[in-house]
Amino acid sequence: MTDVLGALVPTFILIALGYTARAARIATAEQFGMVNRFGYFILYPAFLFTLISGADFAGADALPFIGGVLLGFMGVVVSALGLRFIFRGDGPAYTSVFQGSVRWNGFALLAAAPALFGPEGPALIGLAFGPLVLTLNIICVIVLARWGSARATSMRAVLDQIIANPLILACAFGIATNLAGIHDLGYASDALDLLGGAAMPIALMCVGAGLDFSALRASFAKVATASAMRLVLAPLLVYSACMLTGAGPLATAVAVGIASTPTAAAGYTLAREMGGDARLMAAIITATTALSFITMPIAITLALR
Repeated sequence: MTDVLGALVPTFILIALGYTARAARIATAEQFGMVNRFGYFILYPAFLFTLISGADFAGADALPFIGGVLLGFMGVVVSALGLRFIFRGDGPAYTSVFQGSVRWNGFALLAAAPALFGPEGPALIGLAFGPLVLTLNIICVIVLARWGSARATSMRAVLDQIIANPLILACAFGIATNLAGIHDLGYASDALDLLGGAAMPIALMCVGAGLDFSALRASFAKVATASAMRLVLAPLLVYSACMLTGAGPLATAVAVGIASTPTAAAGYTLAREMGGDARLMAAIITATTALSFITMPIAITLALR
């Protein structure tokens, strides 16, 4: 437990540094919001494309690992869709509960992966990024298009939102180039590497800067539900799915680590872009990030054992 917590400390320090920078007015919340938006459209897609295009999908444990992660998260998606029968009065608020339940912050785990899982850890996480980020972003866009305030009026409008999403495009192109055996784009790859290298620290600091503890009082039931889905149900379902697919012990531990991460800050940007409840989204990100300081070490320690 102590070793796992120690490996996660640098990640939590970057999150705390972002919060401190905003609290000390080194940069305002609005300025950090613009930085996060820049990351959403430029840095994070570059990072995703670089990571996914170079991932080794031919490894012996790749298919059981990816299958376990996808199957487990689809269980969370189905459970989150069922919450619509409970939170049926406010569509935009429901979209934030849904996003808060299913979105995961890969940066929070990837930064600590070598210390937690050894050299194979980052490679396994890279395998999950492509299919999982692609699938969940498409589903989140569809949910927001259906129940967000800027509701799409046709299937064509939904497809337009999917095609315009930078994270979806980065994942799709990364998978395509990987399957085509194109792993080096020359100078373009070098530029993407530089952009991707800036993504992780900026993403973590933007999470910290976006923490809004005053928003936690806005809707306790919705925040608590999404937090329980994200930090408790997701690791349990992913662990069970990995048992079913026959993933190895290390792959299962990495999969549980992925499932135990807090809600991704990109959900706030998507909520603002597509008519979700952005304040509720900020509250869920705040709650899951704060609680993950406790739940992530526990979940990863249990999985490693």
